Amino acid sequence: MKTFLEKEPSLPSPESWSFVRELAERSVRRSAASVPSGAIDLRGGVRIRRNFPDPEHRLDTAYDDLETFFAESRIPSGGAYSIETELIRTEVFEAYRVEITAGGCRIQAADAEGIRRGIFFLEDRILEAGGTAVLPGNFFRKPWVKTRLSRCFFGPIKRPPFNRDELMDSVDYYPDEYLNRLAHEGINGLWLTIAFTDLCRTSFAPPDPNSEKRLAKLRATVEKCLRYGIKTYVFCIEPRAMAPDSELFAKYPEMKGAPVTWDPTRYCICTSSESGRRYVYESVNFLFSAVPRLGGLVNISYGERPTSCLSTDFGRKCPLCSKKSPGEILASVMGPMERGMHDAAPDAELICWLYVPQNGTGGSLHADEMLDLAAKLPEGVVLQYNYESSGGKEQLGVYRHAGDYWLSYEGPSEIYGQIAETVRSRGGAMSAKIQVGCSHEVATVPFVPVPGLLYRKYKTMRKLGVSHVMQCWYFGNYPGIMNRAAGELAFEEFADTEHDFLLRLARPEWGDCAKKTVEAWQSLAEGYSYYPLENMFQYYGPVHDGLAWPLFLIPVNKGLAPTWRLDYGTSGDRYGECLGAFTLEEVRTLTRTMSEKWHRGVLLLQPVRESLSGNGERLKDIRVAEALDLQLQSAAAILQFYTLREKLLEGDASVLDAMERIVREEKDRSFRMVEFCREDSRLGFHSEAENYKYFPEKLLWRCRELDFLLEEEFPVVRERLKKHLPPVEEATRKTYRCNSGKMEPCGSFSWSASYEAGILKVRIASEKSADYRIIVEPKPFYPPVEASIPEGKDSVEIPLPMERSQAAFNIAQVQSGEGWAGWNPVPHRLVLGDYNPVRMGSLILREDTASN
Repeated sequence: MKTFLEKEPSLPSPESWSFVRELAERSVRRSAASVPSGAIDLRGGVRIRRNFPDPEHRLDTAYDDLETFFAESRIPSGGAYSIETELIRTEVFEAYRVEITAGGCRIQAADAEGIRRGIFFLEDRILEAGGTAVLPGNFFRKPWVKTRLSRCFFGPIKRPPFNRDELMDSVDYYPDEYLNRLAHEGINGLWLTIAFTDLCRTSFAPPDPNSEKRLAKLRATVEKCLRYGIKTYVFCIEPRAMAPDSELFAKYPEMKGAPVTWDPTRYCICTSSESGRRYVYESVNFLFSAVPRLGGLVNISYGERPTSCLSTDFGRKCPLCSKKSPGEILASVMGPMERGMHDAAPDAELICWLYVPQNGTGGSLHADEMLDLAAKLPEGVVLQYNYESSGGKEQLGVYRHAGDYWLSYEGPSEIYGQIAETVRSRGGAMSAKIQVGCSHEVATVPFVPVPGLLYRKYKTMRKLGVSHVMQCWYFGNYPGIMNRAAGELAFEEFADTEHDFLLRLARPEWGDCAKKTVEAWQSLAEGYSYYPLENMFQYYGPVHDGLAWPLFLIPVNKGLAPTWRLDYGTSGDRYGECLGAFTLEEVRTLTRTMSEKWHRGVLLLQPVRESLSGNGERLKDIRVAEALDLQLQSAAAILQFYTLREKLLEGDASVLDAMERIVREEKDRSFRMVEFCREDSRLGFHSEAENYKYFPEKLLWRCRELDFLLEEEFPVVRERLKKHLPPVEEATRKTYRCNSGKMEPCGSFSWSASYEAGILKVRIASEKSADYRIIVEPKPFYPPVEASIPEGKDSVEIPLPMERSQAAFNIAQVQSGEGWAGWNPVPHRLVLGDYNPVRMGSLILREDTASN
């Protein structure tokens, strides 16, 4: 069956990504404020006195920015008003004092980065006072978030399907003005991905042929970023598990640790062995020796991918590690890393990330083990944990479990709080992994403008003693209001209210419209908090790119595509795959509410748009909110369409007009988003997908697909209904009747099934010993129930409470690939697996006449 009328359009080439050029251009900051009473007039000119000692000229970029800022504000240089930078003593790195009087301004700090922060602080005070004046005041600020890590918005992720490595190409991912914007927003660290085997030279293995090329670009990146006060951190998942026949294991068999439970082709690195610990030490020591001034290393030491024996059942399958506690195993990894780093670079930071997402991808929380890891981490290592993972909140009267990566859910989870307390009790440093700009909820806009939700996260983080924040994964890092909010919150004392903070945040950029803008932000945040708290809705739902999804009146049974990937094509009509623990009605209700409340916030921004009609940057911010308005409306409409299609397939012909109306409205939304995309090239781009999830050509393609629906399929269905036929012609399937006692032949095996008291029992018979997979789909367009009959067994019982009389079904022999209804697995999808919904027969469970 042909799923789409036309072939999907090709992706835009990287050369066409206009936002890359825009990031390299200076972002001119214009005041939108009136000059307040009592402000000091700067139009007579200013004189910058660079008195702070800066032998490495790290502050040149900050001074240059200040001079350019004055020129753009038409404030002459060489005037009488003096702005001096001075050295003072402070207790905290980056702390600064700014004294503004009628006689001049003094910016004081104990380090260059404090001066930099003070310069940017002064610029904001001038912007909120009309751009040519400043109010007098005496300010002292110090950060409680020491390290604020972000990432390049368009940098390669070094993962499938493209496997691009930013250290192997000639692209400049860090243009000067891009770094300048990040510095203004409080970012003081950027991370990029590496692997030990690509860069490190050790006594265990020869270096990669391209290691020096990678190191040269990494050194250049480090030095360039430092000019803006931004350190470079490398991210890795090490020591990486290896194939059992790897050269390393052949030479050092004692390093071959526990087999990886879920991947028998790899074995963990055993750091209970002397050679294992030395391998880790030498790798890290070489890297930090070879790249001077490298800021630090972020390592997922548990979770995501297999590394040490800790990865497999906490080391219980390794003869050496099984004698240790989980915390002792982790210490045997992080201890050598810490020594290797600090022997070469005493000021560098080592961040140990425990990635336990609790997002349905496998693995249990094991709270006791997590606390043991936190308690026994070596001194000098920062512990990082996902702030929201394994948390939850009530929605629609039911407690909902949160996996990882939420902006709409404030957190923290209970386990995060327990880990933070454990770390604090031993005097350690704690990092929070959060998503500042956007998250897996929707990552096809540069940011989601809900700074009030960040305020609530940071307020609790400060109480928990958090000192480091990793602000993003591959997405959630574009410059803008959310980065700015995070930068300000790192210095916030929370002495007043969320509303007060938001007003302070808004005034430099929104000026006289700050109050109205804050009102809109609060409405947007209220709406966004209704996002269904379900990872499957993040991973497969329509919020990211529903505007590019065709709709299917006549079912095609095509699966949904992962929202962060492009190699799975466009999503189909198996809407049940994105619901997780929710019902369709629940998700539809929450998404509709989210959309309606978000729309109210967008309406509040319309008078702001009129007032700031000449301010291009603020108009782009409003356009982002409007784009999200369309995306949320579309998501709600898609869910409503399939709710109605369920009713149509059950025989309710009255819904057809409403379905047709939805299709026409969706076509209008896609057309409108085409206009938005042509204005703003950031829209539709997904940093982890490394390209666009929607773009003008794809949106227009969708419109043509919807035209076919309106012109061809709706008339066909209407004609069938007039003839009192079912709305769609049912596909012909193989059929088996339970409890018939019949052995159904299937190549080299046969099978039978019985169903009684909610239990489906499947038996197999074969002369060959083999493994079998069973797939049962209790409800059309929803994920199936899967079961297996392992080699040596001949039956399995599957709990299957069913109201329906039939279920889609297939059984296959794993080794031969013989399947009752054929067997053609689709590419594996996270959580959903590789089942093919088209290759299914029908299992008649009961002798009643209920529909399938």
